Amino acid sequence: MTMAIPPPLSGLINDSVHRRVAATATHHAPGPVCTNGLPASKQYQAAYQINDYTVLTANANNWTSYAIKQEWYRDHFISGPHVMNFGHETNPYGPFKCQYTCNAADNCSAYFVWYEDVGTSTEHMNCVLFDAVIPPSVFVQTNGTITAGAYDRLCDHSSA
Repeated sequence: MTMAIPPPLSGLINDSVHRRVAATATHHAPGPVCTNGLPASKQYQAAYQINDYTVLTANANNWTSYAIKQEWYRDHFISGPHVMNFGHETNPYGPFKCQYTCNAADNCSAYFVWYEDVGTSTEHMNCVLFDAVIPPSVFVQTNGTITAGAYDRLCDHSSA
């Protein structure tokens, strides 16, 4: 399934400082397509259910603004950023909506969510889809954004 993206963002990815750089999806570096863990809905209190994914953050590093290493991003990129008009105050509503974008995409195993233009009238959420679960080792610190986290598909969420 191909998803429409606003023209200024089409075919672009973010590197470690969220600059826009051209990229194409590549699948030469297969990775795990699911993981074990608690559903995101059990990791924090929220009215929005995210039961098929677990959320990973860089909280251990005390980072609120981080991205995914460019090489890993390029190797596992499916599509995005899918721009949604949700501000960080609505979190986890944005990641809740992004799960449906991932569910609708072929081979989507994870998604990454961050907010840009924080505190302005143009604040928005970005959602990028990947074909492998996102390991925390690929997080790199940035600034100027608020990151909601990496959401990795669970292998069997019914037992978590």
